Amino acid sequence: MKAIQGLDRDYKVPFMMHFKGYKYQEIAEDLNLPLGTVKSRIFFARKDLKKKLKIYEDNKNSGERK
Repeated sequence: MKAIQGLDRDYKVPFMMHFKGYKYQEIAEDLNLPLGTVKSRIFFARKDLKKKLKIYEDNKNSGERK
C-alpha cells in the first residue's frame, strides 16, 4: 500500500479504480478522460509499482543472505 500511496494522483486514481474492479471505459467516463489516457496511466502505474516492489524485494532478500 505504501508503494501505491507514492504514485502521482493522476496514476493512482485510475489504477485504484481498476484494482477495485472498474472497467477501463467506466474509469474513462467517471474521470472524464479519453480511454487511451486511462489505459496508459494504469500501464505506467503498474510499471512504476513493479519497479518499486522489485527494489523492496531486492532489499528484503539482501538482508536474508548470510
